Amino acid sequence: MRYLLIIILLLVFSSVASVFVEDAKGVEIFARHGILEDVPENTFAALKRALELGIDGLEIDVRQTKDDKLILMCDETIDRTTDGRGIIDQLLYAEIKQYDAGSWRGDEFKGERAPLLSDVLKFCKVNNLKLILNVKQACLEKRILDIVKECGMSSQVYLCGMCSNFNPEDAELHGKELVFVSQEEMTPEKLNSIHGEKKYAFSLVLDSDNRKVMKERVKMGVDVILVDYPCVVLDILNVKSKIIINKGLFKNKEIISPQQETNSNAAYIQKEVKTLLETMESTDDNDKAKTAALGLMVFPKNYTLPPLLKFLGNKHPHIRQNAAWTLGFCGDESIGEHIESLLIDKNAEVRREAVLALKRLNDTQAVPKLIEAFKNETYHGVKYDIARALGTLGGQGVVFTLINILSKEKNWYVKSACVDALSHIGSDKAMGTLANILTTDAGEDAAWTRTRAAWALSTMGKKSVPLLISALRDNEEATRRRASWALAKIGAPAVRPLISALHEINKFARERAAQTLGWIGDERAVTSLIWALKDKEPAVVSSAAWALGRIGNPEALSALRDLTNNKNADIRENAIEAIERIEANKETMAYYKKAAQKP
Repeated sequence: MRYLLIIILLLVFSSVASVFVEDAKGVEIFARHGILEDVPENTFAALKRALELGIDGLEIDVRQTKDDKLILMCDETIDRTTDGRGIIDQLLYAEIKQYDAGSWRGDEFKGERAPLLSDVLKFCKVNNLKLILNVKQACLEKRILDIVKECGMSSQVYLCGMCSNFNPEDAELHGKELVFVSQEEMTPEKLNSIHGEKKYAFSLVLDSDNRKVMKERVKMGVDVILVDYPCVVLDILNVKSKIIINKGLFKNKEIISPQQETNSNAAYIQKEVKTLLETMESTDDNDKAKTAALGLMVFPKNYTLPPLLKFLGNKHPHIRQNAAWTLGFCGDESIGEHIESLLIDKNAEVRREAVLALKRLNDTQAVPKLIEAFKNETYHGVKYDIARALGTLGGQGVVFTLINILSKEKNWYVKSACVDALSHIGSDKAMGTLANILTTDAGEDAAWTRTRAAWALSTMGKKSVPLLISALRDNEEATRRRASWALAKIGAPAVRPLISALHEINKFARERAAQTLGWIGDERAVTSLIWALKDKEPAVVSSAAWALGRIGNPEALSALRDLTNNKNADIRENAIEAIERIEANKETMAYYKKAAQKP
């Protein structure tokens, strides 16, 4: 009973509001695609993480497959976020769901699949999670809205993308309409006009973790704010993470597995395999051929491997391609030597399929052939797949090869695959190269690769800290942001170097160091952050005050109170908020101790 009382008291005081909650007026927080720093986008892992954080919902991207299935996927292709390849509206869903959509973000997400929209809506209905539907293709509006209605999700869905311009007769039954408001238009009059039309004011803060900007949007009274860093808005609103009781997570992990042979069904198997092979070989309809290839995956390998291996030498490229694809899922590494011959095929699509098949078969013996193929390859798609395969198959032995590729390769699409590969391998030898990628300002084309470089450095832990600290001095805000969140993910091992960074000459480094220490929340930083309150740069002082509030140590109260009359509004506001947080934390701990002492 005593422990139950303690838990209740903690839950009560964890909801103590910050000074900004009264200004929030029910603002809803949405994360773009998912939680950028934590999970693979557009997956059930992202939905579950949203529930854990306590945000209102996610913006999800919806696309249609060739067989008219609606799935979650941002890009036009599946290349970036799965271990497959191809354009979504040219692929069957039965194929797409065979691909892993989580491992690219971390081994703990292995087995995530691209989910169906209908399953996502059902999950969100059960868990009271809201969605912004960003429909990426035209002519899907009515169908999507009908599915929303069927799932009873109209009150939990906002319309965006293609759907935002669709006006069904019973619009109120289909979803709520967002009206984007730019920073220039953000006035009380504009917001009142939107609310008068029973619509919802929508604001974006993307590719940024600027706390001040987000706080201003919240105070202005927007209804929905879409961000890449939802934890920043949660901090502004003082929302605590939730304890989630799993109410049924649609994992959508259906994988085709071979059936076991018995004496009684041998004749049946032979007949079915023969029919499927004839379909693969005779039809010009690649959908039928691909469906036949899928069908072969359920039968025992001793019936399917010999004819499929023979198909690798067929004169028709699509037959060679489909044979390689099917063989890639058979799990027999010994057939890799047969697939290797396709690495020099004249058809680029066949070469890509061969590379991915070798990767799925975990054929480490193919690494030298893959390296040689990369040297002679001119098509970026094949080079991209080879780099990804080397990250899975090559281990430490291919690190220098990947580093060399990164130094010479001009295409950022291919570079991103090399960074992914180095991240998967986790070699200390690659840290300098990854740091150079992180600090390279090469425009929008390089943005994703640079983000992946920061994530890769964060997985390397303490050894990468000096390089990330150095990146805090960079002139570009995006570089400092990426480095800061990588350091926050590393956590405790980064605390002492970050404390030292509070004395950097570069003001941006001092500001980011203070912010990162706040996110880490380690009490070893309290004394140094108190000294940082005397910094000559207002942004550093403001960040240090906020960080002290996040850490919650009462030793900072006196220094923070001295700032409550500071002439700088940001400093005053952050100091007052920090004092409130520390006082609330003291009260919570007092009740905790009192409850724990009761007999």
